[in-house]
Amino acid sequence: MSDFYLEVNGLRYQGFTDVNVVKSIENLAGQFTFSTTVKDGFTSATESGIAFLTGNLGTLQNDLKIQDEVKIYIDDTLLISGFIEDLSIAYSADSHSISIAGRDKTGDLIDSSIIQKSYSQRGFVKLIEMVLKDNGHTSISVINDVADLSNLEANEIIKTEKGDSIATFLDRYAKKLQVLLITNEDGDLVITREGADLAIGALISEIKGYNNNILSANISVNTSERFRYIEVYSQSSNDDYTASSVNQSAIAIDSVIRDTRRKRVTMSTATKALSLNNLAKWSVNVRKAKGSRYNCKVQGFYTQRNQGALWTPNTLVQLTDDRCQVNGQFLIQGVSYSKSLQGTFTELSIVERGAFTVEGAPIADGGSFAKNLIRSA
Repeated sequence: MSDFYLEVNGLRYQGFTDVNVVKSIENLAGQFTFSTTVKDGFTSATESGIAFLTGNLGTLQNDLKIQDEVKIYIDDTLLISGFIEDLSIAYSADSHSISIAGRDKTGDLIDSSIIQKSYSQRGFVKLIEMVLKDNGHTSISVINDVADLSNLEANEIIKTEKGDSIATFLDRYAKKLQVLLITNEDGDLVITREGADLAIGALISEIKGYNNNILSANISVNTSERFRYIEVYSQSSNDDYTASSVNQSAIAIDSVIRDTRRKRVTMSTATKALSLNNLAKWSVNVRKAKGSRYNCKVQGFYTQRNQGALWTPNTLVQLTDDRCQVNGQFLIQGVSYSKSLQGTFTELSIVERGAFTVEGAPIADGGSFAKNLIRSA
């Protein structure tokens, strides 16, 4: 049976009774929680560098400290490299419990305010590296997975804004280039795009089916943050100041939403028309993704029974659910791996393909899983 490992100072701890690890496209930093409760009077054991939590937790309590660097594994697969941010201890007359929680190294980028500064660097990788260095995050590397990554606009004024976190600043410019920022298993920052790799294995819930692996599922559609028209405005960064160039704008349309719903967004920095057009399309697709979501729960952590690869965010999956009337290839937006006394499970959050691109969903992808729940305008 698969299990989690918590590695601190070269020693792996195993045997926690409750574990949860969450990673997703939309949240820069993954997060984890490990907890266990034992009856006092037993002794813990160490074997082959692994500490089994079978007894009194005093040793573990003394070993682990807030701000310790940790690595989180499922079997031999590294998931998270980060820090312990919360440590809780409790006891009673006959039991002792401990709970540990934390995030990827990039959690600091979410929490920390950015130093006020302007930048002339147009290459996005170099810009991120400079920002990380200026703000003291030299242990986080930048990895570019986008072969055709564009530069930022030549005349654009790139500057931090009061109240920005480091993550907010970097995300603003990632959106201009229509790329995603995620954290890999080593705690490094990765520039990427929506994934196109198809998971080995499928998610299946067929009426009277023999190969079903979906234990439970739900689908939800919400249009409160969707609009027929998304209009994006910006001052142009060029120098000719003609009527057509000073007030740059773009519009994208979500055709299924009623035409009385309109959203206007103003960019805080100068942006040219082409970028604004892409930003408007991106906003429409991301709002679709957030408003239309399929969630399901499966046994274990792997795409095939106890073998193959782990369920992973930003990969495609073939999904068939007769009850929810879903059939096609969709994008895994987020995963939540968990262990409890009831067993090991993975919960998957799934959105339409194209949700994090300018182009939107491919025509031949099997259709939208929300199409049966929305009445088109």
